Amino acid sequence: MTLFTHKCVYTGRIRSLKNGCARYCNATVKIPKCCEGFYGPDCVQCPGGFLNPCSGNGQCADGLDGNGTCICQDGFRGSQCQFCTDPNKYGPQCDKRCLCIFGTCDNRIDSDGACLPGTCREGSAGRFCHKHTSACGPYMEFCHIHATCEYSNGTASCVCKAGYEGDGSLCSETDPCSGLTPGGCSRNAECIKTGRGTHTCVCHQGWTGDGRDCSAINTCLLPRAGGCHHNATCLYVGPGQNECECKKGFRGNGIDCEPITSCLEQTGRCHPLATCQFTSGVWSCVCPEGYEGDGLLCYGNELSFLSAAAVFNQWINSASLQPLLSATSNLTVLVPSRQAIEDLDQEEKAFWLTKSNIPALIKHHTLLGTYGVADLQALSPSDMLATSLQGSFLHLAKANGNITIEGASVIDGDNAATNGVIHIINKVLLPQRGLTGSLPNLLTRLDQMPDYSIFRGYIIQYNLASTIEAADAYTVFAPNNDAIESYIREKKITTLEEDVLRYHVVLEEKLLKNDLHTGMHRETMLGFSYLLGFFLHNDQLYVNEAPINYTNAATDKGVIHGLGKVLEIQKNRCDVNDTTIVRGKCGKCPQQPICPFGTKPLGDETRRCLYTIYFMGKRSLFIGCQPKCVKTVITKECCAGYFGPQCQPCPGSAEGICFGNGICLDGANGTGVCECGGGFGGTACETCVEGKYGAHCDQVCTCVHGRCNQGPSGDGSCNCDVGWRGVKCDNEITKDNCNGTCHTSANCLLNPDGTASCRCAAGFQGNGTVCTAINACEISNGGCSTKAICKRTTPGSRECVCKAGYTGDGIVCLEINPCLENNGGCHRHAECTQTGPNQAVCNCLAKYTGDGKVCTLIDVCLTENGGCSKFAFCNHNEQDGRTCTCKPDYIGDGFTCRGNIHQVTHLLKINYIFLPGPPPSFQQEHSIHDLLGPGPFTVLAPSSAAFDAEPQIKNWDKQGLMPQVLRYHVIACHQLLLENLKSTPNATSLQGESLTISVSQGTVFINNKAKIISSDIISTNGIIHIIDKLLSPQNLLITPQDASGRILQNLTTVAVNHGYFKFSNLLQEMGLLSVITDPIHTPVTLFWPSDQALQSLPPEQQGFLFNQDNKDKLKEYLKFHVIRDVLAVDLPRFATWKTLQGSELSVKCGAGSDIGELFLNGQTCRIVQRELLFDLGVAYGIDCLLIDPTLGGRCDTFTTFNVSGNCGSCISTPSCPRWTKPKVRMRKCLYNLPFKRNVEGCKQQCTLVIQLPRCCRGYFWPDCQACPGGPDTPCNNRGVCLDQYSPMGQCKCNAGFTGTACELCWPGRFGPDCQPCGCSDHGQCDDGITGSGQCVCETGWIGRFCDTQTAVPPVCTPPCSAHATCTENSTCECNLNYEGDGITCTVVDFCKQNNGGCAKVATCSQKGTKVSCSCQKGYQGDGHSCTEIDPCADGLNGGCHEHATCRMTGPGKRKCECKSHYVGDGLDCEPEQLPIDRCLQDNGQCHADADCADLHFQDTTIGVFHLRSPLGQYKLTFDKAKEACAKEAATVATYNQLAYAQKAKYHLCSAGWLDGGRVGYPTSYASQNCGSGVVGIVDYGPRNNKSEMWDVFCYRMKDVNCTCKAGYVGDGFSCSGNLLQVLMSLPSLTDFLGEVLAYSNSSARGRAFLKHLTDLSLRSTLFVPQNSGLGENETLSGRDIEHHLSNVSIFFYDDLVNGTILHTRLGSQLLITSSQDQHQLETRFVDGRAILQWDIFASNGVIHVISRPLKAPPTPVTLSHSGLGTGMFFAVILVIGAIASAAYSYFRLNKRRVGFQHFESEEDIDVAALGKQQPDNISNPMYESTTAAALGPSHDPFVVSLHFYLGIGSAELQGNVFEQISVECFTPRNLPSRTYL
Repeated sequence: MTLFTHKCVYTGRIRSLKNGCARYCNATVKIPKCCEGFYGPDCVQCPGGFLNPCSGNGQCADGLDGNGTCICQDGFRGSQCQFCTDPNKYGPQCDKRCLCIFGTCDNRIDSDGACLPGTCREGSAGRFCHKHTSACGPYMEFCHIHATCEYSNGTASCVCKAGYEGDGSLCSETDPCSGLTPGGCSRNAECIKTGRGTHTCVCHQGWTGDGRDCSAINTCLLPRAGGCHHNATCLYVGPGQNECECKKGFRGNGIDCEPITSCLEQTGRCHPLATCQFTSGVWSCVCPEGYEGDGLLCYGNELSFLSAAAVFNQWINSASLQPLLSATSNLTVLVPSRQAIEDLDQEEKAFWLTKSNIPALIKHHTLLGTYGVADLQALSPSDMLATSLQGSFLHLAKANGNITIEGASVIDGDNAATNGVIHIINKVLLPQRGLTGSLPNLLTRLDQMPDYSIFRGYIIQYNLASTIEAADAYTVFAPNNDAIESYIREKKITTLEEDVLRYHVVLEEKLLKNDLHTGMHRETMLGFSYLLGFFLHNDQLYVNEAPINYTNAATDKGVIHGLGKVLEIQKNRCDVNDTTIVRGKCGKCPQQPICPFGTKPLGDETRRCLYTIYFMGKRSLFIGCQPKCVKTVITKECCAGYFGPQCQPCPGSAEGICFGNGICLDGANGTGVCECGGGFGGTACETCVEGKYGAHCDQVCTCVHGRCNQGPSGDGSCNCDVGWRGVKCDNEITKDNCNGTCHTSANCLLNPDGTASCRCAAGFQGNGTVCTAINACEISNGGCSTKAICKRTTPGSRECVCKAGYTGDGIVCLEINPCLENNGGCHRHAECTQTGPNQAVCNCLAKYTGDGKVCTLIDVCLTENGGCSKFAFCNHNEQDGRTCTCKPDYIGDGFTCRGNIHQVTHLLKINYIFLPGPPPSFQQEHSIHDLLGPGPFTVLAPSSAAFDAEPQIKNWDKQGLMPQVLRYHVIACHQLLLENLKSTPNATSLQGESLTISVSQGTVFINNKAKIISSDIISTNGIIHIIDKLLSPQNLLITPQDASGRILQNLTTVAVNHGYFKFSNLLQEMGLLSVITDPIHTPVTLFWPSDQALQSLPPEQQGFLFNQDNKDKLKEYLKFHVIRDVLAVDLPRFATWKTLQGSELSVKCGAGSDIGELFLNGQTCRIVQRELLFDLGVAYGIDCLLIDPTLGGRCDTFTTFNVSGNCGSCISTPSCPRWTKPKVRMRKCLYNLPFKRNVEGCKQQCTLVIQLPRCCRGYFWPDCQACPGGPDTPCNNRGVCLDQYSPMGQCKCNAGFTGTACELCWPGRFGPDCQPCGCSDHGQCDDGITGSGQCVCETGWIGRFCDTQTAVPPVCTPPCSAHATCTENSTCECNLNYEGDGITCTVVDFCKQNNGGCAKVATCSQKGTKVSCSCQKGYQGDGHSCTEIDPCADGLNGGCHEHATCRMTGPGKRKCECKSHYVGDGLDCEPEQLPIDRCLQDNGQCHADADCADLHFQDTTIGVFHLRSPLGQYKLTFDKAKEACAKEAATVATYNQLAYAQKAKYHLCSAGWLDGGRVGYPTSYASQNCGSGVVGIVDYGPRNNKSEMWDVFCYRMKDVNCTCKAGYVGDGFSCSGNLLQVLMSLPSLTDFLGEVLAYSNSSARGRAFLKHLTDLSLRSTLFVPQNSGLGENETLSGRDIEHHLSNVSIFFYDDLVNGTILHTRLGSQLLITSSQDQHQLETRFVDGRAILQWDIFASNGVIHVISRPLKAPPTPVTLSHSGLGTGMFFAVILVIGAIASAAYSYFRLNKRRVGFQHFESEEDIDVAALGKQQPDNISNPMYESTTAAALGPSHDPFVVSLHFYLGIGSAELQGNVFEQISVECFTPRNLPSRTYL
């Protein structure tokens, strides 16, 4: 057959994770399924029943997952599809039109289309509301008082009013809630009468709907989910009821669920890499990001786990290929083994392991696609395997069934990874060197550029290649060979200096051509002061002034740009380096020096220092090392003569700045303005001010009316204006000596020889006779700057104006630099660079991006997490770019983050001890799951070499002992730094055995064997120290297991083998062994005292415990040692457990010298043996018997007294008194006889034993509670406990000790013996129990006791901290309670060290150096020693009621429980008074002929019932709860009332309000889902917040129900028998009774008449004359008597309307008439006899009392034959009428109340004829006669033929003896004599 498989991951032979295949297997599984018509997990019937679900009109959501909801077909609705959607339709198919006219149709599918009771509109009546009614008017006398009239075609008929039923002439009040379907309500609803004939339907509790249709409320589907906690599952248990069960990962009662925050407490444990997280509503194991698995197994990039891949993984990290490999899917990595790498040729190693070539090597080992070993074997030898290296393929070969890849064999294959598979191979695969696929390094690339060979040579000469390549990126600007040769010639030098080379290199940036923006500057290798500027001129890119000719020559890490010119170092920057030397942190000498933030170590220089640390409250001084650190601050400055941000040159020339004639305002913040010296002016001080001349501009021109030859090159000569002459042009020409020959713009000057000549005036040129204006701008731009415009003004004069974009005096024009003002409009994080006159560009600074106008900080977090640890959050900000913060569950500075110990050991690769991954000699399950807990732990982790060197590992592994070995390397509860270990002589390991710690020459050794070689690796939950040897425990426990891992030893076997036989035996004797092994309690955790511990108990205590009379107490003691349903394998535990006895038990860490020890309950018992596994749980050995505070330590003693018996005969010696026991021997005595005295006899020697209550040593009276310090070491053996009979239990401490348990020293004393310190007033003592007694001296004082003053006070540099003292060797030492190096001292946080010396159950608080301890709630003491408060031992029974038992449930907690036969909450107990059946007393006030039922007594909840808001569960505040109960005519139940209901087995898992504002609920059986197994009242106690939402328990006293017995009618309080019995019970009718009895004795017909009166199957109306109606001698014949009985039917008084004719038993007729008096009072007559009293009910009829007896008509004469036809006709009519009447009466009376029922035949109402023409007369054959018309038209009798019967069983009158009763009657004066009530 074909095997179908799927991929999977499994654990290989060396416990590594492997890819593999798993088969798909067939299995026969019994799948539960509900039959059709059933739904839910319990397969409940669908609504409507399984035979006809949803009434056949819908589809039921059945099946196991169904909820039973009916999805109705069109036209149907309702929870059972039992209603028609159309309110006016009815019938099985909802296709019939309702017959209801003026009411609401009963639209059920099984109705008859009538109206719902009580829905007729006003003015209508009838079942179909079809009868129109109005006032009766003159016909009122025919209708009942509760009837109205219906008129139809002039005919009136009586119709009962709404709320009444009958034929109109007789109407009785209807009970709308009677019948088979009361009021048409649902069977799950209660019909409640709301008024006369009206009702409402209210769904029962737990049901919802309109009352006619009620559906079960599934509280679990409501918004509040049954009031369950959001971490609980709601379990539907019935309508409106549910139970709550906490979800997996949570615990509690379902209403309150707390998370099991540690997945360690769950059955499935997390993989060491996984974390316990709250996901999808539960706490579960989750693999970390980048890993796959279910949390129980996690796998990821297995390269980091496989020991064989460690070196290869380092290659990947070096090549930065880890992100690439992790992000690529479907890879196969061929990893060379360590041996293969070691065997690699050294030359190949040197080539391929360079940074540039290693990526190609790794890619050559990476196949594209996932190839398992099986896949490789399936390939053919011709197949080529493509690698990730482009152009590289691997050849596959096969030999002897084995495959090789390029000659390499797979030695460990199919190692699973998230994105592929890993194979370990035995050879390094080398690609061709031409396929490196990587870029060359710097020298290689320059070697490929021959035009730059000289530059390459200089790089090699100055050894700059390694420095440049060490950077992550670089940019080199390389001058070509011609440029370098030209530079050397120009500068007349022989070689380029190294600084010139460095000036051509930019580090840490790879700047491609497109990255070089004009105006941008970058720092060179020479430092910040030497920048390169980049500019674009005419599309040519320049760096400084050198053109870039060759660009983007890429190398492996950078880029090279070729230059056509050597860059000259610009000496324009003179930045200031301010260097400060500071001292670093004082620490351990070998460790890496720690410098303050912003500084770095200055070489390896350190100095010795002294630092103080505290551990466990003890002060220790250590000599350490302090590094010298340097902090350099660079201040940006320009050199002299340079200004501005870019340090541009000041105005001037080659001769000097400001031409040497002024001072430039230079500097980084300077403006470049020249401040000229005296006489000088101009932008660059290049000229003289106006009127000055000479080289120094210090000569003053003297020209008055001419132009001076001024300026630095002028001689001061004057050229006169027109009309002036002379040296100073101060002589005015008044005479023209030239006779008009001169030009108008010339002057006539006198020559020395007396002649005159013409000379052009100033500003003109020519020969004097002809002068033209001089154009001053014509030559050399008029002397203006080339950047200026020369403008002519007057002849020979001009004005120089700088061009746009320039500024200056025109002679010197400088480019306007816009960057000098407001940074040129650039962003504050941009540099402004001038690129031309009044032109600039903005370039964002490094680490910023944008257009320069707007710059934003580059989010460095987007690249490699911003340099933060991968376990840190990188937060981008504007201040310093980003901050690194370790993720939750990690610790560090953000750059280095460490997780828990598992993760740290993995990341550091220090060993394999706690790694989740599987090294060759290791198993994954060896991981210690404790280390995933909160800790703290101290781990002594052997190095990998230590593991390899340990020969026993294989045996340990095989025997399953490795977990114990590993736990031996862990110390729990403490994070011990190396310095702490030095002061800790020993500690207990997590495995339980002790570790010895010693120090030799500063090195710490463990067990004098293993040396700590690396220390203080801190993680979130502890610290790791690396040791060089594996530690071997002495006592390894071998647990026998089968192949599946199941433990093969039981509890008894473990107990016998390990020394716990006595305790095991006690468990068996007390019957607890069967309890413990019950599956409902397993797994169990036992803390059992060793045999030695039990033997060491005081004899008195043993005698008390093992006494047969105290078996119950011993059982409680034993149960206190057992925790059910918990497998506690990870200790210590911070939470407490509930023991089987009910009290709390906790496991805490030791303190002081007990490092690593584990103690139970406040360090009373020590765990001496750990993790003794047996088949049903785990046991821990302890060194004492746990004493539950509620039980105490009793050591009762027994005292004997000798008592003598009575003296008597030695033969029959009198026995001892019954309260004594006889001894073996007797004593002689004398006794007296009646007849003789002093007879020698014998008497018994007897013993009286009296038990004296006494506490054991270490316990105090009266409840034998443990003394402070514990019973084993009361008062810590430093004092005397006032124990045994003392009610105090206080410690009287020895001298020097103080504290509740003598745990403290007096001030000024130290050490365990509290000896005096002896310090002088100038010293402070390190005192206290843990103190050293050292005296810390003030400055200037020395000596052991600080009693010697130094001659010269020591001086410390730098100065000491304010909390330190400068010691005699000028070293700072922190004061007491401070730690640090003396320069920096911080107050010790004592509360973080051993809880500040406070008790474990105390709260430690610290203010300054002062520590305060306060016991937590429930404990008492001074905070250093705290003992549990037993509230029951206060002498007042813990505040419980006197008839209650107080039981301590925890520290300061107690529970009050009423004693047997008492009821209450324990605070208030009352004698138990069960309900009494009230029917037992006077028949419950019921009639003697009625059955009594006490509904309250019979109520299963004794009057208590549960109410819930219509809005759902838990929606009632306390006030609303009281209102809800009041609406039910009830009150809120009291606690006691609920307790009575609980005793009556009331169980409801839904909390509700109780009287007084407390909340609780009753449970009658144990359920973990309801009350956590509590049976009784689950009491939430009084609630302070009465606005909380709960349900409510109400209480209502139910009535006594009286029901007349069979054969009787009535309301139960009054019951009537048959006609004869009623007749006999009425004294006023005894005369007629006598006549009847006489008649029965006289004839058979009389006896038949008497039997008729008792026959319950017949219905009769009996008219009985009252006694006064019979004359004194008047007698009645038999016919007269039978004439009083109408045996056709029952006629009530309301039926006896005017004109009614009744047929008697005799066959005669009785006529009913009526009349009214002047007061409108009606009197009715039967044959003229007034009816005085009426409607006296009997079980078979009714009696009316009449005024006088009736007289029977004479016996009829036999008719002739001629009348035979007529007689037969009337006889037939009479018989038909009688039958119809009888049938009709059956239906009518079936509806009557109190035993009456009313039916109405559908044939009586012709619905189709309604509204049509009615006949004038309604014929009634029963009453119609030929004499009816004689009454006249105004008195036409009308009868609606409605008849009644009484539905009562038959009974016969036994015997005929009757007692004559005489009754005197009277007539009320205020009533007419004819009316009797």
